[in-house]
Amino acid sequence: MILFGLFFGFLFGVNAQIDTAKVVASDDDSLVHGTFNSVKEKDMPNGVSVLNPSEYLDKHYGTYPLDGTAAFVGGANLWNLGDHLVLIDGVQREIRDITATEIEQISFLKGANAIVLYGSRAANGVVLITTKRGKAGDKQMNVRVNAGLNMPKAYPEYLNSGEYMTFYNQARENDKLAALYSDEEIANYTGHTNTDRYPDVDYYSSDYLKKMYNTYSVNGDFSGGNDIAQFYLFGAYESNNSLLNFGESQNALNSRLSVRGNIDLKLNDYIKTYVNISTVYNSDKSGNGNYWEKAASAKPNKFSPLIPINSIMSSAKDALSLLEENSSYLIDGNYLAGGNSEFGTTAFGDEYLTGYKNYIDRRFQYTSGVDIDLRNVIDGLSFHGQVSIDYINKYKQSVDNGYAVYEAEWQHFTEGDSIVGLTKHGKDTRSGNQNLSEQWNHNVMESFIHFDYTKTFNDKHNLDVVLLAAGARKREFGEFQSYTNANVGLQLSYNLDHKYYVDFSGSLVNSTKLPKDKRTAFSPTIGLGWVISDEDFLKGGIFDRLKLSATAGEVNTDLNFEEYYMYQGIYSRSSYFSWRDDKYKNQGFTPTHGENLDLGYVKRKELSFGVEALMLNKMLAFKANAFFIKKDGLPQQAYSQYPSYFKTGYPSGSFVPFINYGVNNYKGFDFEINYRKQFGEVALTIGAAGTYVKTKVLKTEEEFGIEDYRSKIGKPTDAIFGLQSDGFFMSDEEAANTTIKQTFGGELRGGDIKYVDQNGDNVIDNRDQIKLGTWGSPFNFGLNVTAEFKNFTLFVLGTGSLGGIAVKDNDYFWVYGDKKYSNVVVDGWTEETKNTATYPRLSTLSGANNFRTSDFWTYSTDRFDLAKVQLTYALPKSVLGSSFVKDVNIYVSGSNLLTLSKNKDILELNFGKAPQTRFYNLGVKAVF
Repeated sequence: MILFGLFFGFLFGVNAQIDTAKVVASDDDSLVHGTFNSVKEKDMPNGVSVLNPSEYLDKHYGTYPLDGTAAFVGGANLWNLGDHLVLIDGVQREIRDITATEIEQISFLKGANAIVLYGSRAANGVVLITTKRGKAGDKQMNVRVNAGLNMPKAYPEYLNSGEYMTFYNQARENDKLAALYSDEEIANYTGHTNTDRYPDVDYYSSDYLKKMYNTYSVNGDFSGGNDIAQFYLFGAYESNNSLLNFGESQNALNSRLSVRGNIDLKLNDYIKTYVNISTVYNSDKSGNGNYWEKAASAKPNKFSPLIPINSIMSSAKDALSLLEENSSYLIDGNYLAGGNSEFGTTAFGDEYLTGYKNYIDRRFQYTSGVDIDLRNVIDGLSFHGQVSIDYINKYKQSVDNGYAVYEAEWQHFTEGDSIVGLTKHGKDTRSGNQNLSEQWNHNVMESFIHFDYTKTFNDKHNLDVVLLAAGARKREFGEFQSYTNANVGLQLSYNLDHKYYVDFSGSLVNSTKLPKDKRTAFSPTIGLGWVISDEDFLKGGIFDRLKLSATAGEVNTDLNFEEYYMYQGIYSRSSYFSWRDDKYKNQGFTPTHGENLDLGYVKRKELSFGVEALMLNKMLAFKANAFFIKKDGLPQQAYSQYPSYFKTGYPSGSFVPFINYGVNNYKGFDFEINYRKQFGEVALTIGAAGTYVKTKVLKTEEEFGIEDYRSKIGKPTDAIFGLQSDGFFMSDEEAANTTIKQTFGGELRGGDIKYVDQNGDNVIDNRDQIKLGTWGSPFNFGLNVTAEFKNFTLFVLGTGSLGGIAVKDNDYFWVYGDKKYSNVVVDGWTEETKNTATYPRLSTLSGANNFRTSDFWTYSTDRFDLAKVQLTYALPKSVLGSSFVKDVNIYVSGSNLLTLSKNKDILELNFGKAPQTRFYNLGVKAVF
């Protein structure tokens, strides 16, 4: 069955991945899982970093596999090249498919020489995850239980009703319009004498939100075996609830159940086989609607969330009749859902009356393989093969009710305010049915086979050869074209006495995203290494080991091809046309892009250098890489290279084909430093890691003759372009008499933003945009500190990033028209505050001039985060005695504790979604 699966996978393009059976070793150095093999760490090429979660998980517990990796691994972001490949036991899967406890090792493959055997899909780097396996010997069981609290860091701050009405009047005054709200009205809302009639809704108050929500988890694994069979079993359950304390979402539950089983069998002295099975079940149940999204847009004074029925006047017959007709739709038996013609659905009505939704995600993953020792054929020869089948099924399970909202007519009497009338908006509906929707599924088949030859000659000459074939096919629900990937590869590695290294690795790739004659390409790489510390002139110095290495290569990739058939001329439906006095109609077609049967692969061209050092009796370890990468031939429709009539305006169409035109450059370095020293009874370990990446566009499509300051060429690949601001117009007269015309619409007034005319044409338009900064942070880094004293372990982890910016372009900052007002408008420009104002004048109009990308709205994203602090206590052996419990660890931890940044208040805010939280956890781990 296994051999049939391997043949089927190879024949139909099922992809190759890591093989954990082959070990190349010469001493007792730790093993590292690399490209289709496992080698001694000292023999790894440069551009590879390794983490072993079992070494740090007891002091730095978390479920997310890559939690804090920037503090351990230089280049954990894989040099910022783009979306990387995640392989779990050699199969392309998602990082969410696994938890940290299940993992034996994580390898970060960054260099071209390290990733080339995985084919075109690996060109942006590979995160290679190897799960735990059983070992021959005593059985062992680990159980871990955790309970945690999630506490919001911050909520957006919006104006209350009185403030909103006051500032809205100010905005209308700025627009030369009459005030909308009278002083009496504002006083009624500010006085809070009857918040049902004069609502002042704070959607982030404790009336609707809890102070915290809970996370619980339990997991356990069991492993063991003998010389013939070994097994590893893992199971975990995790759940968390919601911050909302009302409606359906007060019973919300997000849960995850996962099970994994890995089995290894020795059939005879020559054949071994293994089977891995895992399944993950995710359920995310909550009320219908999106509370956080509506909370960010609903104004505090527009309606009362709940209308108390006991406020309806006894003589209001029509209102009472309407209440009786809809009594089955009351909230808690005492309230009607509030609203009006403008707000026919509300955040509160959604939670109370629309039912619930439950997003189900089910995953089943099967992997099996065989390892055959062929030493009786050729000494040192072996065969390895693997096949995997994954199924993912997602759907939404829901009860979808409709509801009406009610607008109350209030009247004041001597004894107080009463409702004298009700207006109903909408309709109450309850189908009583449970619905299934948003169904999606896909299945993936992958496979590989490879022959390995490993041989040592004369105890010095070490040769390692890998010849492989691999492929993958993924089918997604609703997609006509299946995703496919295939490649064959060859690796020739040689080292002389583990001192001088040379490695040639190449891959012949195939992609159906390219034209028939361009689908095959060869990716060659070469690596060199020199353990210079073994030379006589360095022996006896401060270096215990010093290795220099270099790699060069060209990797062909189709990752930048967002669609299939980009090489073909494609036509799509366009506008309608009619004839015979509009009696007959038909729809036309227009070209999307032209044909180019010479469209080829994008090429990652790389030169990198590495250094690894152990110093001072292995007290200090250092690793660094410098890299120079060019992505050449990015597919673009290069309009500037074709006549203008190749593109039409209406209906929009283009005969311009995609060509290999764009070129981007990436250069930088990464590093890892680890220091360990004993100070009396205290063992101290300090680690630091970082990555610096500088990107540049060398060639790209842009209009002919574009000004240098607007050109993307020479700028970072993630550059942000916008206008340069020049303060505010200080009066209506200055705005009206400006000699530089700003063309973004609306009449300019005092308090509007002025912009710099970059090209001197006395017109401000999109031609005046310059580079403002970059979205990404060029430098990312982290620190980790461990202090061990007797049975106590203190662990501290911090991560940071420098050099990036972001734009305050959401509705919290860009307040205009009839939007909800946040507290940023308090500093808005007025005639009285024009010398101190930090925000443009308020307006009830479009705000087209002020609210556009410019340096006025940018802010630095530089930050350092205290990401984790954990204190662990290991119960002494004297307490455990000879019981069946071997070890017990008790720990408390805090995550996302502190952000140090000039713009902390912005960085810690979420807009239109649940808030960021600090997480406090108490856990116990027991080993049996």
